[in-house]
Amino acid sequence: MEIGRSNRSRFYETHPDVGALRRRVLGRLAADPNRHFYFPNVVGGRYAPGNIGAIRYLLKCVRDDTSDIVELGSGWSSNLFQLYVGLGRTRSETIHYHGAEFTKSGRSAALALAAHDAHIRYGAYHFDYRKPDLSFLPEGKGHVLVFTRHSVEQVDLISDELYSQLAARRRPITLVHIEPVAWQSDPKLLRKRLKDDAWFFGWVKFRMARGFLTGRNQLHNAAWWSWRLGYNVNLLAIIDRFREKKLVELVAAFPDFDAQANIVNPSSLYHIQFLNDETAG
Repeated sequence: MEIGRSNRSRFYETHPDVGALRRRVLGRLAADPNRHFYFPNVVGGRYAPGNIGAIRYLLKCVRDDTSDIVELGSGWSSNLFQLYVGLGRTRSETIHYHGAEFTKSGRSAALALAAHDAHIRYGAYHFDYRKPDLSFLPEGKGHVLVFTRHSVEQVDLISDELYSQLAARRRPITLVHIEPVAWQSDPKLLRKRLKDDAWFFGWVKFRMARGFLTGRNQLHNAAWWSWRLGYNVNLLAIIDRFREKKLVELVAAFPDFDAQANIVNPSSLYHIQFLNDETAG
């Protein structure tokens, strides 16, 4: 049910700044950090070994009336294909799978893979978080599940228009973000990111390499990684704005619940329901 990195331990060999942190976390279990069976993680905002299945959570969001499943920033659509396998061919007969991806290579790879199964109803479409266009999503009455998984992270500032277009649809829409953005809830860290405060994040890196794990250090370390790669800074602000407008409801939030691939870039899950006419009725 999971298609991911074949050897996650390799990540820590190529990023020595994070290696010391990994050894400290796994050392709490007396685990051998050189055995790839053991992965450091983030659970409930604290460093520890553990795991929650993002794909299994998405499977639970599929309803009896779900007719479309959309992944934004889908790459080669491995997540969509996992959902297809998890739901099974019979259930998928009434579901359209949509891979919305910026890169031509990602779309081409996904179409080539989908062609190996004559039963999946799959389409690949160009998508840009800065200029979102959801015209590929057909009108209808069925429920739509839209999700992102570490793709919003790649764009520093995404457009509010994404939420506006979803809110304008007169059909029930669920949106699930699985993104490393929980640190954005800390006003101080967000200000430091927006100011591109190199001195502050240099200090965070210094402390992280010396094994500071507890309390707010986990959020600081995640913000440092985001700063280092120029990752997203405005997803939580958009969610808050649309909640204030009473256009969406936050059904569930699991900040920093999973970090198997990278302990300083933990996934957070935000389950959102759009309050359009169809849903409210």
